[in-house]
Amino acid sequence: MGILRILVLLVAVVGGYWAFYVYASSEPYDEIGTAINSRLPADARAFACAELKKRHGAAAANPPAGCEPYWASI
Repeated sequence: MGILRILVLLVAVVGGYWAFYVYASSEPYDEIGTAINSRLPADARAFACAELKKRHGAAAANPPAGCEPYWASI
């Protein structure tokens, strides 16, 4: 039971940080956020990259790590 709680906590922390990165971070090139985002499935990455581009627009001339294939098509 203890290992299950640790896994649930880990998923909640990683997912929470990813949500913070996508919706609230002032920096699109955050190392932890880009590391998490670049390891997610394609649909989740595409969504996150679209949100990041919408929020940061021209301030983010280069795509964050993990967003390269999605940045031009957004």
